[in-house]
Amino acid sequence: MLERTAACLEPCSLRALPSHKNALRSTRQLHTAFWQHGAADVELTTAWQALMHGTPDTDPAVPEQAGSPSLSASTFLLDFLYPAGAVAFMHRRLSPIYSARPDRLRFRTRPSHVSPRLYNSSLSRQQLEATTPPAQRPSDSAEANNEIDAGAQDSAELGGPGHSITFHNLDHAAAIKRILENNNLNQVDLLWRHYKSSNERSQNAYFHRILTFLSTTGRVSDSWRVSELFQQLDVSSWDDNTFFAGVSAEINLQNFPQALVVFQRGLRSTTLNNTALIDTLDLLLAYAFRSSSTAFLEEIWKLYPDMASRWDFPGITADLKRLASISGLAEKAMALPEYMDKQLSKPSSSGADREAWQALQKILVRKALASCEDSQVIPLLLLTKDLLAFEEYIRFAAREGKRKVTTTLVYAIYRELPDCVPSHAVLHCVFHAYTEMGASVSRTLAGVDLLWADWLKFHNTPSRRAYQKHLGFYATQGNKERVYSLWAEYIERFRDDPTVNIFSSKEGSDTFAHLLHVHAVNAEPEEARRIFDDMTNKFRIQPSIYDWNILLNAYVKADDYDGAIETFDNLCEAARPDKYSYGTLMQMAGSRGDLGFTVDLYRRARSSGVSANDAMLSSLVDAYCQNDLFTEAEDICTRATNKGIVVTRMWNKLLYYNALRRDLASINEILNTMADKNVPYNRFTYQQLLLGLGLCRQSQHALHLITVALRENVFEVTPTHFQIVMGSILRTGEPTLVRSLCSLMNKNGVPITEEVVFRLSQALLQWQDLTPQERRLRNKKQWLGDALRTFFRIYRHSTGAKARPETTPHPKPVPPRELLRSGREVYQFSTVMSVFAQLNDSIKVNELIDLYRYVFQDTSDNEGVLPFSMLNAVMLSSLQDQRYDRVRATWGLLFENAKSETRSADFNENLPHTNKISPKYRYALSGGLRVMQEMLFKEGDSSGIRDLIRTVREAGFEVDSKNWNFHVQAMAQMRQYKEAFATCEKLLMPNWTGWQIVRAKAAMRNALPLDTRRKGSSPRYLRPTATTLYRLAQAYLELDKQGHWSGDASATFREVENDCPQVVRAIKSMIRVYSNLEAEIFDSPDFAGIADASRLEK
Repeated sequence: MLERTAACLEPCSLRALPSHKNALRSTRQLHTAFWQHGAADVELTTAWQALMHGTPDTDPAVPEQAGSPSLSASTFLLDFLYPAGAVAFMHRRLSPIYSARPDRLRFRTRPSHVSPRLYNSSLSRQQLEATTPPAQRPSDSAEANNEIDAGAQDSAELGGPGHSITFHNLDHAAAIKRILENNNLNQVDLLWRHYKSSNERSQNAYFHRILTFLSTTGRVSDSWRVSELFQQLDVSSWDDNTFFAGVSAEINLQNFPQALVVFQRGLRSTTLNNTALIDTLDLLLAYAFRSSSTAFLEEIWKLYPDMASRWDFPGITADLKRLASISGLAEKAMALPEYMDKQLSKPSSSGADREAWQALQKILVRKALASCEDSQVIPLLLLTKDLLAFEEYIRFAAREGKRKVTTTLVYAIYRELPDCVPSHAVLHCVFHAYTEMGASVSRTLAGVDLLWADWLKFHNTPSRRAYQKHLGFYATQGNKERVYSLWAEYIERFRDDPTVNIFSSKEGSDTFAHLLHVHAVNAEPEEARRIFDDMTNKFRIQPSIYDWNILLNAYVKADDYDGAIETFDNLCEAARPDKYSYGTLMQMAGSRGDLGFTVDLYRRARSSGVSANDAMLSSLVDAYCQNDLFTEAEDICTRATNKGIVVTRMWNKLLYYNALRRDLASINEILNTMADKNVPYNRFTYQQLLLGLGLCRQSQHALHLITVALRENVFEVTPTHFQIVMGSILRTGEPTLVRSLCSLMNKNGVPITEEVVFRLSQALLQWQDLTPQERRLRNKKQWLGDALRTFFRIYRHSTGAKARPETTPHPKPVPPRELLRSGREVYQFSTVMSVFAQLNDSIKVNELIDLYRYVFQDTSDNEGVLPFSMLNAVMLSSLQDQRYDRVRATWGLLFENAKSETRSADFNENLPHTNKISPKYRYALSGGLRVMQEMLFKEGDSSGIRDLIRTVREAGFEVDSKNWNFHVQAMAQMRQYKEAFATCEKLLMPNWTGWQIVRAKAAMRNALPLDTRRKGSSPRYLRPTATTLYRLAQAYLELDKQGHWSGDASATFREVENDCPQVVRAIKSMIRVYSNLEAEIFDSPDFAGIADASRLEK
């Protein structure tokens, strides 16, 4: 077929189609489909005649001979054999302007390839246009639009014999301009045909733009066209775009030698910018490293001397973006040293070769650091020990949020390298890595201190930004000494700096903000107010909203409710509160449970244009939960999530409050809702789940959860998770497991924190729950001594040293708000104090009080206020010593301060239904009240107990289940039968669920729902205990016995029978279990006969 084609074309003394430099077999590609449609039987004679002897001025009036098989076959044949050259050949042969073109334009094309195109041998549209009168023909622009709509239609197509095709009527230049302006890559074939059909002037005008446009498509066919055009240019005509397009085309065509030749010529060109050369090098390196062979890379790097003469290699790495996108670049970089050794071991290698390969290695390492694994970072950096690579990685890691630990390790190596001078940006990045990596406080402090030393070491004087960052960090830690020291240096350094006025209205606020912040963190609102007033009055600096928010936060941290509200009101007068202002006060009000005030603040914020944020919504959740409105709280979380505010913290609060009320079923439902709404769990979510399990005495389930998390990496296990589980284990009386958990922490690399050490001391205090073998290892005194030493070690206090600090002439007064203080320290001190108070060791209790005052109150005032739980321990210790006067004095201090400090912002004297006490503190007096009840019971003062309960409730406080049960028991024992029975009937019996079925001698399944039993363990869940019912049963028997000879006893007995049916039914349905308490009550001689005769045993 090919031979017959050549036979009909070549003898015509005209090279109708351009010749090929390469062999015909390698340049002509035929589709298999061509041979399957009868190509071997096509007769070429007619095609030869049409091509060689057809005339362009055929009479247009001759009708079209549609369906001519010879013509169709011939056109199809040429289209197929020469898809890139056939149309251009037809244009040249049939267009009237063909003979006017210079020979150099006529034969300069070199189609040494085949480009894909759309084929169409139908000429009906062109022939129709040729026969249409000029007045009825569409305009040039309309015709061009039709061409664009047709997509693949040729701009000029062959006509049948005897028809004239008027190609010159088409405005090719306008079409080219339109396509280039639209930048539509779908019209690239149409653009090429217009270009090939245009005259020389138009081609020259659009040459560079078309070459650049074709290079953007990425198609191989267009790469052939770009290569064809690029080879027509002289080196002096190259510009940046055409040069890059030319090299890119050769790369796409896998013509690597030619690409390298062009690149080398570009290096020697004086018209090209380095930017284009570097982009081209990036392209060449990317293809070289994707190749399985190193030959192309070697050829590229032979040009290193030419490249080094044009640019500085360390400065171009950031521009090599294509190289960075190669997969497995880190592995290639780490394999390069072995390859370099082979190349440099050749006899022909020189020092220049070593320099060239080392430059390449540095480039590879720096680019690989952007995509490598964390474990590969340090090995890559150590390959070259390139200072610039260290700098780039640290900045990159900070920008991309890489692991902070890796950044700190990299910096530790970097700072020790010779000639290392970390830049300001790197020191700032490492500062953020240290402060945000979540390490222990001691490790973070050590890292920040090291950075400050490096500022002085490498730069002599830290920058202003460095001062601000370090001041902010130490202020966050509450380190007043360090903050004031740095602040003095900062003032001295920048007081006379001409570039900044640190006492101006604009910069002055930032100057004093850290002093305000450190006092806010330490809950010292008086000191913060002093600084605030000095800034305003002495330095005439107008406080910003940021300063106001810090001052407000100082009062909130100190639990100074009235001061916080007053500060907020002053803020509203001086400035416009922002979301942080509202959020700060709302968090305080919400955590106290002042629902009305919290909702009012929320409405004020919305009406002033402040949008709701997660802090404000979380405060509403707090307020609703504190008032036992859990459905409303969950509704807030659900609606916020539906509106796109997906904040895990709000849902965690729901989990926390349900954990406090021992409601595992609700916790499970909330977790399922979070999963359904795509609210992510975090480590605090699992903390609340573990807390719920612990409070419900599900220690084994909690232990299983944390074990699975460690094994399967379900969530990040922290020391807090461990200490919660330890607390759960201690609640169930299993202190031995605490040490096992410490071993598990060490095994998994979880740090032992102060909270965990305290759990160890608690385990030692529970030495009575140890196994007999373990208890025999030490005596009681040794166990308690070890526990106390472990506890003192937390606060760096030696038991051999004098606990009480030296007294000062004027001790610092303790503010009343200290009563509301809570947190880790208060819990730990009060727990240990309670243990020693129960052991009647007042000396140890007083030592612990002195230590607390010295460490946290900075005072030696022995009469100052202590937190609630610690005052409860003091009262218990005084009760054990029978120092009733001290018990009363402590209770008076506790009660009076509690009434003022826990006052609710919702309270209104004109509205009796409003809460006098914030819901959070409704049960705050329960511990002290229990001690007072016991003291009055020992004194036999039944009226005193009655008045005590009345006084507490009238003040707005609530009495929990333990207090009510003791009250009933005390009244029954002091023969106040009516009040004992009536109180139990009214307050405790509604939640009574019957006698526990599981007894010591009856192995029966408990039919009581598990959720009910769990909720019953909460002290706020009012229900009678077995001891209470035993005491009432004792009173019932006494009344029954006395009723035979006492009319009053008989009347009381009948009144109890009539008014307290639930209590009587419980007494009569009681089953004896022969416990010690039952033996004490019912087995005495006075009640033996009556008990047998009564209905107590059935």
